[in-house]
Amino acid sequence: MKPWRLSLLLVLLASRCAASVAITTTSLPNGSVGTAYSAAIHASGGCTPYKWEIASGALPAGVTAKVSSTTASLKVRGTPSAAATDSFAVKVTGCGGDVSQVSYKIIVHSTVAISTTSLPNGTIETAYSAAIQASGGCTPYKWEIASGALPAGVTAKVSSTTTSLKLSGRPSAAAADSFVVKVTGCGGHVSQVSYKIVIQASANHVVDLSWNASTSGHIAGYNVYRCPDGVTWKKINSSLIGLTVYIDSTVANSTTYYYSATAVDIHGNESSGSAVVKVVIP
Repeated sequence: MKPWRLSLLLVLLASRCAASVAITTTSLPNGSVGTAYSAAIHASGGCTPYKWEIASGALPAGVTAKVSSTTASLKVRGTPSAAATDSFAVKVTGCGGDVSQVSYKIIVHSTVAISTTSLPNGTIETAYSAAIQASGGCTPYKWEIASGALPAGVTAKVSSTTTSLKLSGRPSAAAADSFVVKVTGCGGHVSQVSYKIVIQASANHVVDLSWNASTSGHIAGYNVYRCPDGVTWKKINSSLIGLTVYIDSTVANSTTYYYSATAVDIHGNESSGSAVVKVVIP
């Protein structure tokens, strides 16, 4: 009887020394709206089968959790349907009753989308400037001309933040150029928009601008700024304007422009822009 009692005692001691169940996954990847999401939370130690549960908080909308066949992991899968930051705690219980719990945060980014729907037209040998903007998803963005071509003499450059594609140059030929711009977010989601830019041989219209003189002293002159979207401004006068009038003869047909003027003093200090004026060229 003594050897049997000694063997039983050793088995009991070994059972008491077994490691407790513990969740080994410390963080989960972020996701994007409309893009398939897949991750797993793993546990080890203790004894199986494990019992899993979302102890607090909630998974991202569109994402569900399912226990693996071995119960050693909790699979988190689905297609996120809303941009949000979701925090939750996952708890696992071993068959012996020991518990482990870890908190997680998943950021679901909105889908990247190009917000610029159209681009201004231009004229030959007249400086051209425009920007295609995008937002949502996650940066850095990757831009490309997916098909077609920009007008001759116009090039595209990605902004330092990668949130816009800047078009600039001096068109060298009259033509109607169609092209498609594609942007890809760092999560792999894609947005693309088709554009058409008409380059005219010469301008058919002019815009007459006038503004009230500055009431500040020692004014040296004025600058006029123009943009096609209310966001991307560019000075269009080559030197300071001494009067409070300006004629813009570089406008293109079927294009909308925004204008604003600033005052510059004799020390080179420039004021903020005047109220913005919108002009639609037929």
